[in-house]
Amino acid sequence: MMTHNGGFQSLYPPNGGGQNSNGYNSGGFHRSNTFMPPNPYQNPTYPPQQPYAPPTAPLQHTNTYMPPPPQMYPPQPSPQPQYAPPPQYPPQPQYAPPPQYAPQPQYAPPPKYPPQQPQLPSLQRSHTYMPTSQYSNPPMYQQPPAQYQNPPPAIPPQQPFVAPYRSNTYRPPMPNNMGGLPPMGPPSGFNPEADCQVLRNAVHGVGTDEKAIINIIVNRNSAQRAEIRNYYKSCFGKDLIKRLKEDTSGNFKEVIAGMFMTPAEYDAMCLYKAMKGLGTDESVLIEIIGTRTNEQLRAVKDAFEREYKGSLEKWIKGDTSGNFKNLLIALLQCDRSTNPNPDPNMCQADAQTLYRAGEGRWGTDEPTFIRIFSKRSAAEIAMINDCYTKLRGKGLLNAIDKEFSGDIKKLLQTVVGGLLDPAGYFAMRIREAVKGLGTNDTKLVRVIVSRSEIDLGYIKQAYQRMYHRDMLHDVRDDTSGYYRDILTGLISRV
Repeated sequence: MMTHNGGFQSLYPPNGGGQNSNGYNSGGFHRSNTFMPPNPYQNPTYPPQQPYAPPTAPLQHTNTYMPPPPQMYPPQPSPQPQYAPPPQYPPQPQYAPPPQYAPQPQYAPPPKYPPQQPQLPSLQRSHTYMPTSQYSNPPMYQQPPAQYQNPPPAIPPQQPFVAPYRSNTYRPPMPNNMGGLPPMGPPSGFNPEADCQVLRNAVHGVGTDEKAIINIIVNRNSAQRAEIRNYYKSCFGKDLIKRLKEDTSGNFKEVIAGMFMTPAEYDAMCLYKAMKGLGTDESVLIEIIGTRTNEQLRAVKDAFEREYKGSLEKWIKGDTSGNFKNLLIALLQCDRSTNPNPDPNMCQADAQTLYRAGEGRWGTDEPTFIRIFSKRSAAEIAMINDCYTKLRGKGLLNAIDKEFSGDIKKLLQTVVGGLLDPAGYFAMRIREAVKGLGTNDTKLVRVIVSRSEIDLGYIKQAYQRMYHRDMLHDVRDDTSGYYRDILTGLISRV
């Protein structure tokens, strides 16, 4: 049955499948772009159909909204209530101004104090220890024996040390008996047994007689204090340093412990403290190893190995590195020349070698600097410095400052400075410890204790020459208590 289906033609109901009149399968519906009326001669059994009449008017499509015709939908009630204006807020009270404060009374200056009596100048320290007023004749202290009350004889004037070669910058190191502490009184005046009894009474029982301890330390030299320490152990079976540490504390304890040690033992203890544990205090290694003589370094190595059961060189190798380590090890070999008469030709050649190894090339030949500064004597370094100044217009210290950095730079400057002007170098170290806010007590104690038997008197003179200040006054202002008394006592005696 043929039906019209919107432009589609179906020949076979219900889905248009099967064969058509020509014997071919029909694929169902076929779309036609135009209307095809049926063939009246193809199937005469069906009556002819009327052609499809198109609609009278095509549908109109617009891009604007077409409202529905009126009266199509009844009016709906509005879901929103009728708008009402917001209520009027009542008027707010006017802000009241802050109250006026009553005028403050005018500041009245404090009452003037009555005029005070002018303060008398402090007594100058003599060659004997003079305690401060707060410790003068306290009731609990006993008077020391008469042999300690007698002042020592005046120090005879020393002959100046004449170096075979003296340059403009070279200040030769002083012998150990110049600037140190001379023997106290005649040989019969020193009695180690009486000193041991005084020290035992000072630490025995309740309290400690710090005044008696200071009196003995300041008025005895290194050899006498070593004899007192040995005699104390033989008399009472205890080590004097350990016994004094039990009854003292702080920086005062460090000073008295160091003063009863030998110089080599004290240097070894400082080096051990600088390297033990985590980290290393390179400044202590620089100060001690860079300024000691061959004999002093040999004694320090022996004392270190005896006290701490290890080689000082092995400790240095384990805690340092690079060229800094190489220079320290080279100095510990104690191969520095002691020639007091330098060869001008050799010094001129060394000055030119140092220039070619540093400022005269790109980069720096560090082994050349290490070899020369660890082998030449103090007089030779002084002549090399003068030759270098004539060659370049500036000395070795300026060349080191330009070519090096870090710890190796500080160590080279210490070696040169300690050889050219040892008193000036240690005066600079004391100034670094006391200037500014706070005090570097560790550095201050180490320098004063280690140089008290060598050249502390010359260090005090160099301090005055370099900074135009009194070293005793600066140390007194930066310390206090018994710690101040023992340091100022040591400085006053030289």
